[in-house]
Amino acid sequence: MKNAFLILSGTLLMICSCEKNDGKQMNVENRKPDTLAVSEDPNQISEKENVDYCYMNVIGKDSVFLSYKITSGNVSGKLKYKNFEKDSNSGDITGKIAGDTLKLNYKFASEGATSEREIYFLQDSGVLLEGIGDYADPGSSKLVYSSPQAINYSKGQRLNPADCKMIESKLK
Repeated sequence: MKNAFLILSGTLLMICSCEKNDGKQMNVENRKPDTLAVSEDPNQISEKENVDYCYMNVIGKDSVFLSYKITSGNVSGKLKYKNFEKDSNSGDITGKIAGDTLKLNYKFASEGATSEREIYFLQDSGVLLEGIGDYADPGSSKLVYSSPQAINYSKGQRLNPADCKMIESKLK
């Protein structure tokens, strides 16, 4: 008797808990998108205009600070390598975004001289990985990668997102 009562109660509970179908279908076109399902690819660099993006890396007493903004599809900003007991350098960056890669021209001052070189950063899970590669013709005024396809992103600096107010003070 007790088992029959439990089975009957369970059956009634299941019937009552089922969604009532009144013959109306849900309008899929008017349905709001699931905001969790609509996410940006973490490996694509955001191209939002006029937003400050800041990154940094600290290893021991050495650090790297990067701040940039995108305006009309062009990247511009500042980059600084602050090295302990080695030459440091800082300067301006300009360039473009190509999918998951920042392709930059870095014009910097170091030891009283101004230099210019190409530098790439690969976006990987929210961090920027600095590209390391051979440069062509070291006698030219601007160093460019001899083979962009051979750039190694696992050996360079790993820059993490950072607070832009703090980064701006470090770039001065």
